[in-house]
Amino acid sequence: MENIINYINHKFGVSIKTFQEALKLNPGAEGYILGSIGELLFKDYIESIGYEALRIKEKPDGGYNAKSTEARGDFYIRKKGSEQDKWYVVECKGVKSNSEKRSGLIKQSSCINILTKHSVNREKHITSILKSGKNAYSKSKEKWEKKNKGRFPKFKWSKINPGAGIPDLTDLWNSKKDIEEWLKSFSRNSFSEDAYWNLIAPIRLLQTHMPSTRIDPVTKLKSTGPLVTEFNILCVDLFLKTGKHEFVYANANDLNPQAKSPNHLQQNYTIDILTKKDNYKRHPLLKPWYDSIDECIKVTKPKPRNLDESQLDKRKI
Repeated sequence: MENIINYINHKFGVSIKTFQEALKLNPGAEGYILGSIGELLFKDYIESIGYEALRIKEKPDGGYNAKSTEARGDFYIRKKGSEQDKWYVVECKGVKSNSEKRSGLIKQSSCINILTKHSVNREKHITSILKSGKNAYSKSKEKWEKKNKGRFPKFKWSKINPGAGIPDLTDLWNSKKDIEEWLKSFSRNSFSEDAYWNLIAPIRLLQTHMPSTRIDPVTKLKSTGPLVTEFNILCVDLFLKTGKHEFVYANANDLNPQAKSPNHLQQNYTIDILTKKDNYKRHPLLKPWYDSIDECIKVTKPKPRNLDESQLDKRKI
């Protein structure tokens, strides 16, 4: 404890109390720290199960534009002992801290709607999401082809887990009325922003957050979200919503891309919805998500990449 106190005082010139208050005033700073912790824990974990992990620079010499288009992740990994120049690029992310607020779930009516769509009306919701996605894709394709030569990327959404993802909660309720009665058993304060932040609200959304803006070099379309080609595997730390540093994984090529710009990934993917009804238990993951990175690699077979030495972060921590 004394070492921590001395470090904060030396590095920031303040007491722990002031340091904590500063973090509360700036959730973004807290997010950066949690992101770095997630990366360190991932590196420790992946090395413990037999992988070599090399850190990728956040900004190489020359700035972010000097970052390789095939290494816009956090780590190169490969099995220890391998002498082949075949690496997987892994991007580490945390879950979105304010996903419930952004989804309007501080209103009880919105909670009823989202839980209904993911449980008793899930099949209907899947059909609706697929239809709206295909319509958005078709309009974007038609508009693009009127102005450009070449072929617009294909529409590649999962038919069983389309769009940003539709977790399966079909075993939890029998009807919309059951959901309404369950949610009405909670006080109004249970749906406040503070309740969600402190993990005491009736539900928790496990969503990714990838707000980077990119221009697709193929279609020249600009959109907010990484390009599908930037990394092989997305690793998401669920800590902010589960209270444990546990990781889930997806092959970037298997995530549903944006409907209007199929070479872009979406900003947010819904991995799961946890509910107090079953004590916030995680539900079986739907593809493209995996609890095991070994299984993710074995089943989805991401295409390995060559190591680019210019992208390596060789600093010693």
